[in-house]
Amino acid sequence: MDREIEEGFLECKECSAKYPIVRGIPRFVASDFYARSFSAEWNLFSTTQLDKGKDTGTRETFVEKTGLSPDEVTGIILEAGCGMGRFLDVISHTRNTTLVGFDLSMSVEAAYKNVGTRPNVHIMQADVMRPPFREKSFDLVYSLGVIHHTSDPRKAFMTLVPLLKGGGQIAIWVYHKYRRPPLSDFYRIFTSRMPWSMVLAFSRLLSHLYWIQKRWRYFLVIFPMSTLSDPERRVLDTFDWYSPRYQFKFTRDGILSWFLDAGLREIEVLTNPISMRGRVA
Repeated sequence: MDREIEEGFLECKECSAKYPIVRGIPRFVASDFYARSFSAEWNLFSTTQLDKGKDTGTRETFVEKTGLSPDEVTGIILEAGCGMGRFLDVISHTRNTTLVGFDLSMSVEAAYKNVGTRPNVHIMQADVMRPPFREKSFDLVYSLGVIHHTSDPRKAFMTLVPLLKGGGQIAIWVYHKYRRPPLSDFYRIFTSRMPWSMVLAFSRLLSHLYWIQKRWRYFLVIFPMSTLSDPERRVLDTFDWYSPRYQFKFTRDGILSWFLDAGLREIEVLTNPISMRGRVA
């Protein structure tokens, strides 16, 4: 039985560049750079969103945001921005799939522990702006809630399209321009510059005060936060909103223009704003 390579190097035959394998994960970047808050987030909440004996809605979320069923996807699949492996977890049980997930952040450590040792799953640390793959390598590429956290979301999207084989599909989900009340963006002027530990403390405080919204209807207007009933997931989602350095929001027409400019066809605008899927020729 083949074993995972825990430590070593990958070497490019064309350019002789070497990339280390650390704790079973090939590393194509030297740092997590601007994604440090996600490194903390997905290692602190490494199993919160996994569908293990609880209904976290992961399968339903995947269907809603890609228009695809985990049981129907086949071939070689890439998740750009895999986090702690939430979606890889549900897809990896499908037959005839080879899954590759990468993330800029150290969340790959959690993803490797959760799903990385499964025979059809491969985890890497890499930058979506410089994905370490040959063109026309994948049957499906998806990125859910990730590229709006990059410095140039449109560029990030355009780097993913050439990775598709002929007839392959790409599906993305990004934040809607009017997703949150304006005050949350005002707070982010400060929270996105704070140490992640302070933002986490702020998120936990808001979560503890959540009961106030039942008595004072303006609480969530003044203090926008997740409204999930589960306290741990409420803290996670609130931290996820306030902590990232970059966070862009879009309109459907704006995202549609990306798909059109990339020459995609069979473009489908899905019901969850903003989710979209298209196919290369």
